[in-house]
Amino acid sequence: MQRPYRLSCHCGDISLEVDAELSRLVECNCSTCRRSGFLHWKVDAAAVRLITEKRRLSTYIWRGITEGHHFCPTCGTAIMRSGYPGDRVSLNARCIEGVDVFTLEIERYDGRNDMPPGPLP
Repeated sequence: MQRPYRLSCHCGDISLEVDAELSRLVECNCSTCRRSGFLHWKVDAAAVRLITEKRRLSTYIWRGITEGHHFCPTCGTAIMRSGYPGDRVSLNARCIEGVDVFTLEIERYDGRNDMPPGPLP
């Protein structure tokens, strides 16, 4: 598949185009990634173009106000995360249209033990 890549949620209400190299995918076992199945593909935010209307994205903020877990409010698919250094975002590689993630090289990150916990109540 050629660039730009197109990503979409399950119901198709959210669509993005990404003009970046498809590499360095990371699977994480932190409390949010293990529940959502998010497969990280970190790219420069400037490489991402939202095709659908911005009002369609919902955001879950957990660890800090500058970080967001963006998902489709209709089908619940997690499609993007923001709040990374260097104006980078993480896209869910499982949402790339026409790409079988089983054919890609995937690294593992032990976020469960490496990342600090979220804020205490």
